[in-house]
Amino acid sequence: MSTPRSRARRIAGALVGGCSAVLTVAAHAAAGGGLPRGAQLVCALLVCALAGGALTRFGSVGERSRPGQLVAALLLAQLAGHATLGWAAGPHHPGPHPAGLGVTPAMLAAHLAAAVLLGLLIGAAEYLYVVGTSVLCWLRLFTFGAPRPQPRQRRRSPVDVVVQSVLRSRGLGMRAPPSIAA
Repeated sequence: MSTPRSRARRIAGALVGGCSAVLTVAAHAAAGGGLPRGAQLVCALLVCALAGGALTRFGSVGERSRPGQLVAALLLAQLAGHATLGWAAGPHHPGPHPAGLGVTPAMLAAHLAAAVLLGLLIGAAEYLYVVGTSVLCWLRLFTFGAPRPQPRQRRRSPVDVVVQSVLRSRGLGMRAPPSIAA
């Protein structure tokens, strides 16, 4: 059965995967690498989605370490996406980092700041989802009240309809209109 916490964990995983993919592609384009296309883009998106899925599976909601988990997942997803874009581009890629990862201090600081900010925002959204769901469940109880028991229905004995021969019966038998209509 799905609980608000498990749904919040799935939402946070999807947000981590999506945000890290957007950040990775945007940072790659801003650094002069151009917008990735084709297999390069697909590989980067898969790596970022894998990081979000891992967070969904192995992360825990409601602990004090949750923002740290989110920030770490965002950083690892961005790093893996950056490495994937560099690897998928090949050695003749006309970007700022044709060999290696090409991580500069400014790039590292930008990725770290984005990961911390997004980690805190995703953590707040996750927490607010759980709280909002809980409040809505309580409001539903007070708004609609307790469900009233349904009145018991009388059991009726089934009326067996037997096919009668038209020749042996009086009147029209089974083909006559109902007696109420007559």
